[in-house]
Amino acid sequence: MAYIGMRKPVFWPISTPRVDGSSISYGNPVTIGPAVSANVTFDVADNPDYGDDIIIDNDKGVNGYTIALETNDISMEARAACLGWKPIGTGTVTHYEVTDAAPPEGGLSYIRVKMFKGTKKYEAFFFHALQFSDGGENASTKQKQIQWNHPTMNGTGIGCFIDSSGDAKYFNWMEFSSESAAETWINSQAGYTPPVTST
Repeated sequence: MAYIGMRKPVFWPISTPRVDGSSISYGNPVTIGPAVSANVTFDVADNPDYGDDIIIDNDKGVNGYTIALETNDISMEARAACLGWKPIGTGTVTHYEVTDAAPPEGGLSYIRVKMFKGTKKYEAFFFHALQFSDGGENASTKQKQIQWNHPTMNGTGIGCFIDSSGDAKYFNWMEFSSESAAETWINSQAGYTPPVTST
């Protein structure tokens, strides 16, 4: 098996404050930009309880995660949605302000493509809630050899109590035989019905 691609990172703004024990309400999806990479690092507990010189019990549960998302581009509108950048202007946006306001919470989805014995599969990921921060800004002069640089955002995952199980949930993950099926599943996770396109 080999992972051979990643596609369609989407931010799902949380439309109403989260309530423990209830599902999350999301607004309309925001396309972030052409995907390059997503690297998830889990914060895993490691709390052994000893007795008779051995480990009797251990807690290895997930406490949270961080995600480094790299895309080929991030539009100003996507930055505003994901990072809380404030558009300034009446009617026409003249500029965006970066302030000390906390970034909004939202969900994140993307599709990972894999190949196994000649068969392509599509893995859909839906992260319930996270907060993004900007990965930083940089610029450099053009040289003989172009150095391709991509924008990044760093997300911190939030544990969500979205049902009566009492378990903090972080993300859902499912595999499909087609990309369209993966997209349909992602939309269902967000409770989103795409508009009907007239032909």
